[in-house]
Amino acid sequence: MRVTIESLSPVKRRIGVELPTEEVRAEIEEAYRGLRQRARIKGFRPGRVPRAILERHYGAQVQSEVVGRLIQDSYARALAEHHLHAVARPEIVEEEVRPEVGLRYSATIEVMPEFEVVGHDGIETERVVAPVGGAAVDGEIERIRQSMAHMVRRDDRDTVERGDLIEIAYTGVVDGHVLRGATADSRVIEVGSQTFPPPFEERLVGLRRGETVHVDVSYPAHHPSPEIAGKTVTFRVAVKEIGRKELPALDDDFAKDHGECGSLAELRERVRRALEVTAEREADERVRAAIVRQLVERNPIEVPEALVDRRLQTMMREFGIPGSDSVSNPELSAELDRIRTDLRQRAGESVRSALLLERLASQQRIEVSEAEIDERIGEMLRAASRERERLAGLYRSPEARREVGGRLAQEKALAWVTSRAVVKEAL
Repeated sequence: MRVTIESLSPVKRRIGVELPTEEVRAEIEEAYRGLRQRARIKGFRPGRVPRAILERHYGAQVQSEVVGRLIQDSYARALAEHHLHAVARPEIVEEEVRPEVGLRYSATIEVMPEFEVVGHDGIETERVVAPVGGAAVDGEIERIRQSMAHMVRRDDRDTVERGDLIEIAYTGVVDGHVLRGATADSRVIEVGSQTFPPPFEERLVGLRRGETVHVDVSYPAHHPSPEIAGKTVTFRVAVKEIGRKELPALDDDFAKDHGECGSLAELRERVRRALEVTAEREADERVRAAIVRQLVERNPIEVPEALVDRRLQTMMREFGIPGSDSVSNPELSAELDRIRTDLRQRAGESVRSALLLERLASQQRIEVSEAEIDERIGEMLRAASRERERLAGLYRSPEARREVGGRLAQEKALAWVTSRAVVKEAL
């Protein structure tokens, strides 16, 4: 086998492979020997079919199978011999396929870029901690207060108005089937709070206590749930009770009952400290992000498009963005194209940052132990109680553990470069 490697870019290679006539003929002969034992052709006993007859009936199939097998095997050998790690499937071009002269093809692949991370010492940035004022404290306490509100039955009227708290029972049906997760015997909502889609809540206004109604809600084609994307769900809704929201008084009793504090002043101080801790953490996150941006600027590496595409698809799933061919509305399609363009840029930045930190970890011989991987997986499982069993099975695989280890190595590399940065506290 003769192999040539052509560098097309820092992340792209063209592998030229030539297999000699003898190897191709040997594989074809072996294929026909096996076929002769299996072939069932009228007029010939098993194992006695002449080669010419086999070629007439199965020639194209045999050649296709043999060529495919030879390309697959030789491609793997070429990667191993030349220490190439392809990050995606190759683009194969068959240049010459004739048993009498051999097999010649090319495979274009994307590989990880080869580089050394430079400029990782002395990065300068500023750490800005957002001040926590009285308005922020008031807002957080009001959020706690709103979460402690309870419903008091309205006796002055029996029809629903905006702003009411109502208790409802509902069932959602789509395509003739009850929609999973769209049923409840008792649910309290605030009408107009957009807990449900606007058509749903608007239809509730004016209903009487005890009344039942059917509400059709159409969902957009780009909805993240494929069960309802582009479909209409019919909800059967019964109004069980109508009430008003009653908020607890903001006093020392509120602090004792809901904040586990001795007084409202003590609760305010506890909330202030919690917000200050959050502000400190967010300031640290901004510092790390600034350091990564500067590291990327100092190391303008090219990254494989396959990795960017992979990251983009993950981000689109996370944001519930549909594929480009699934939307017929021109305005919506244009808006989604703009979002995808923005996400692709962010995906490229994410991949570039990850590769830089991964390489930096390797350069500095930063290691991640199996115990550290176990600990991180344990943290993720504890945080995902509903899917714990499924995730536990997933993280038992070597590939998933390597991915977790890679993320830990990147985190350690970022901590290392942060420790060497010049971080000035903003005044």
